[in-house]
Amino acid sequence: MDWSEGADKLTESFAELSLERTITKGLKSAEEIDRLTVDEKLTDIERAVYLLSSGQEVQRISVIKCLPQLLRDHSADCMKRVVPKVKEVLHVASTDVQIAATEAFINILENQIISHQMFAQTFLLSMLQSIDNRDPVIAHAWLEALLQVVTLLPKEILKKDLLSIATSKGQLSQSVHSRLASCKILGKVATKFDSFMIKKEILPLVTSLCQDVDYEVRGCMCRQLDAVARGLGLESTKSAILPELVELSNDEESFVRLAALETVVSLLSLLDDETCVNTIIPLMCRFCENALQNEDSTLPSVAYQFGKLCHGLSVNLNEDQKLWFLSLYRKMCVLGLNDSKSRSSDRTTPTIPNIFEEDDSYAECRQCAAYNLPCMVLFAGPRNFKTELYSTFSSLCDDPHKLVRRTVSCGFHEVAKMLGSSVVILQQELICLLKDDTPEVLEGVIPHLPDTLQMFAKGGGNVVTESKLTGLSDLVPALLAAESLASCTRQWRLHSEILTQFACLPKCLTSNQIYYQFVPVMFKHLTGNRVLPVKRAAAKTICVFIRHNRKLEQRQELCCRLIEDCCHGNSSWKRILFIDVCKIIMELFSRMFFKEYFYEFVLELAQDPVANVRLKFCTMLPSLKSLIKLPGDRTLLQQLELTVRKVMAHEKDKDVSESIRTAVLELDKIQIGMETITNKIYMDEDLADQKKEEEERLLIELEEKEKEEAEKSKNPPSANRAGRKKSSEDSKVTKKGSKTSKGSNVSGKKASQSNSNSSLLPGPPPHISSNKGNKMSKSLSSGKTKTGKSSPIGEFSSSSSSSMRPRSRGGSDGNIIGLKSAHTRPRKGSDGSGSQATAQNVVKRLYNESSTSGYSVKSSSSRKSSASSTSSTSTSSTDGKPRRKISKS
Repeated sequence: MDWSEGADKLTESFAELSLERTITKGLKSAEEIDRLTVDEKLTDIERAVYLLSSGQEVQRISVIKCLPQLLRDHSADCMKRVVPKVKEVLHVASTDVQIAATEAFINILENQIISHQMFAQTFLLSMLQSIDNRDPVIAHAWLEALLQVVTLLPKEILKKDLLSIATSKGQLSQSVHSRLASCKILGKVATKFDSFMIKKEILPLVTSLCQDVDYEVRGCMCRQLDAVARGLGLESTKSAILPELVELSNDEESFVRLAALETVVSLLSLLDDETCVNTIIPLMCRFCENALQNEDSTLPSVAYQFGKLCHGLSVNLNEDQKLWFLSLYRKMCVLGLNDSKSRSSDRTTPTIPNIFEEDDSYAECRQCAAYNLPCMVLFAGPRNFKTELYSTFSSLCDDPHKLVRRTVSCGFHEVAKMLGSSVVILQQELICLLKDDTPEVLEGVIPHLPDTLQMFAKGGGNVVTESKLTGLSDLVPALLAAESLASCTRQWRLHSEILTQFACLPKCLTSNQIYYQFVPVMFKHLTGNRVLPVKRAAAKTICVFIRHNRKLEQRQELCCRLIEDCCHGNSSWKRILFIDVCKIIMELFSRMFFKEYFYEFVLELAQDPVANVRLKFCTMLPSLKSLIKLPGDRTLLQQLELTVRKVMAHEKDKDVSESIRTAVLELDKIQIGMETITNKIYMDEDLADQKKEEEERLLIELEEKEKEEAEKSKNPPSANRAGRKKSSEDSKVTKKGSKTSKGSNVSGKKASQSNSNSSLLPGPPPHISSNKGNKMSKSLSSGKTKTGKSSPIGEFSSSSSSSMRPRSRGGSDGNIIGLKSAHTRPRKGSDGSGSQATAQNVVKRLYNESSTSGYSVKSSSSRKSSASSTSSTSTSSTDGKPRRKISKS
């Protein structure tokens, strides 16, 4: 029964929302069209007068908005015919027309379309009359426009045309609205006149309005005392303004007392030390103490202004007074809290949420106090933070109200900067905020997370050591908890921000901590998240991790995982994302790195079966050509040209064809760089690229140095002494032979070291033997690192290993592990000089290594022979991924 009635009502609702009814309702009748039609033969002035007289409201608004342009083009006619009509319309116009007129009048004066004198005679009088409108919205709009006009008019016009009207409106016989307008006008006018003029014309009326019978007038005039005092000067302020201010601070209405507090705080920069010590400090102490005892509505404002007040009076306070202000601040930070009300009790005892939340004035007071926390730390001094404010800071970080915790999290980095070497004591509070179950708290701490973590990593100093980085291991679970909370919410912007800020972790954590804790999370969102900004943020952070990772095997696995999951992914959006990854790598790494690792994999996407992937690939072509330098990269240039020709010849999709033609035009405009012998001329991009290569080389050298130190620490000193003793005995027996062998060993060591320095991130140097490469491949394929821990990246299947087969490209091995320097990397095509037996051995070894693992490491000599005797042709494997088949030439 009920279901049938509901179905009938639903049918009726759909009938009301029918498309035909909506269209017919929006059509205009012939009468309405005739009413909106204007004769095209009319001039601009005639059309404006006609529309103001008999047009619709929307037409009148259009004419008033065009009034500045009409005055600029037809000044005389507009002033004679249009402006009087506008004044006539404003008497009975609606709110929208009035607001459009205020904007037009301000625009006329700001652009100086007419002179100031003409503006005062024509428009100023109308504005003064309009501020007395019965509609409060219209009156407020015209008053704000008048206050803005006061700042643009000269003081002569203000004294003649405005001051007398403001004085008359401020008399006690006028309405409250008129006296309020007079207060605001006097505050604006006081900034334009000198001290003598203010004393003579303005000050008597100001004193009268401060003692008005209406509390709104007293409060409004009190807020204008700052402008009046700065126009009077210090001496006149002490004799005329301060007595009124002291009386207003003791007013019976809280509205007036709040205005007095704000005015005192703003006047602190004007007053001298004697006035502050004798008048302001006792006044504020009494004011704040009364507010705390009474717990009235002024308490949140006291907490909000407390930081500015303490900072302004800090040079005039003695030690006892400073301790009193700090004690008062601590009381405001815990106001309304008791033993039974805590976050733990709220979590263990679930309550029914009230949709009509009551206004918690105590929470507002604590939030305002938390807002002033950095200022109070500066007031107390970093040395006294632990004794005076640490307990208060910890209480605010664990406050039951989320807005208080969010406010603390927004200023956490400022407190960390001021503490310097003592920042370590805030580590538990940072963990508490990162583990907070409210996304609003994370929104406060995450944007400044890099600055905060670097302060903890430095420990107050300027140097980040390994011991300091290891000491931050307690922060790792908290950071992962923050990321997990953001991923579970629908706030993808917050999640993307967290993943982006994680790029600072290489400066704050060790490579192992990042690799085993954060890298799996990044790859999870890279391949599994549905939000594109989150995936791009994860991709960029992974590239940063690779850039700063100090472990060779970890860099290898990360690079291969990017290629396997994205470039060879089974989804088209993964392959599109791989192009974005390549753009990020171009920004972070050197050109050499990209050309050795990702160049050929990007070119594979030109033959992708999905049109969107090919469309995205076309946008990458200009960037690929800009990386090439001749004559070393001649082979890469040929591959790029061949790829472009294939796409243009075989492409059937309309959008991709258009995109490739546009890309070809861009390619023609790009000039290919040349590798000179002297390298005397460098562009800014070349210098930046050289800097990146140098950083990558230094990273390799640093890793080798750490390995040497580790080996030295393993060998005991006694064994070294025994070895040296034995070698000395051998040298006595065969002196000449020992000298010869010693010289050869030294030269071999130097040669090995020079080759090691020439290799770049992240592969091993070219002199590593194939046996060592096989061992490395076995260790990587088993998913283990040198430390024996299981790799978080996951084990590669046999299909993935075969897909990661090394690539030979006419003289340059496409190995994605070993990265060679520019001096040892052959680029030009093979001349066929390699022997066939050597080529067969190389081919066998390549297949053996690729079948064992997806990684292959070869020496530079074998790479040259392989390049000269083999050629690569792309085929498709059983799992549908591109492969390279190596055959004898």
